[in-house]
Amino acid sequence: MNSRNDLVQSFLEAHPTEAARVLERQLGSVVLRLFEDLKPETIASVVERMDDNAAADLMDRLETGLATRVLAALPFRGLAILLRRMESKEAVLDGLPDEIVTGFRLVDRFPDHSVGASMDPRALTATDDMQLGEVLSAARRYPDRVKDVLFVVDRAGVLVGLTRTRQILGAPADSSVRSVMETVRYTLSPYVTLQNAGDAPGWRFSHEMPVVDGEDVFLGSIGLGDMPSLIGRAPGLDHVSKEALGDLYRLGFASFMRGLHLDADGDAGKAWGGKEEEPENE
Repeated sequence: MNSRNDLVQSFLEAHPTEAARVLERQLGSVVLRLFEDLKPETIASVVERMDDNAAADLMDRLETGLATRVLAALPFRGLAILLRRMESKEAVLDGLPDEIVTGFRLVDRFPDHSVGASMDPRALTATDDMQLGEVLSAARRYPDRVKDVLFVVDRAGVLVGLTRTRQILGAPADSSVRSVMETVRYTLSPYVTLQNAGDAPGWRFSHEMPVVDGEDVFLGSIGLGDMPSLIGRAPGLDHVSKEALGDLYRLGFASFMRGLHLDADGDAGKAWGGKEEEPENE
């Protein structure tokens, strides 16, 4: 990687949110040229923060192998949001692990802006006949699936209870899950819109809610902080963003982007960026 790209990568790694704002406004060919020399993890950290439609358009333009590696580096929820919008999603899915594909196929059944489309179908669960030592072993194998709340299902997958993670840690390993299990007070339907889900009374008792179908089969879970409609972006730039954008120009990022435009041999490429969201049907 040349020194000019080193400067760009330094900025991307330090300030991925601000980098995403800048790259959303560039021509697709310019961004593709930039991404050719970057690590998939670095690209993923920026793509995750872009406008969803702009990011999906970019991922469609990437070589399939690189797009697959970038998506694999994303958290599941971010991966699912982009895949739903990608025209090349089937080609990319062929290169992803089976467990990710299975989870995506589930969330892809539900409408945009719904709880089902935004839930985590890979959340760690336990069956009611397990011992807590078995649950802890599973948590060590899949730490990215552990939530503050562990949902308990029977052998048919029906939701029967929940337990707090801290209770599991403080109980004897040979205790049964039933011994620390609580009743589930509230659940969410996968078809409820995120906006309506934000008003659910269950958030008073837990920041993680279970999502079940009409027969109470557990489909996944969703956290209060995961719902994009509830994460507002204040207009303008806060102090941190201003400082980060100052770093951008200090590192020469703007000059580099201008250089890419000049090196493009007159090929402007297809203009791309965020598209207007379709109005949500309540």
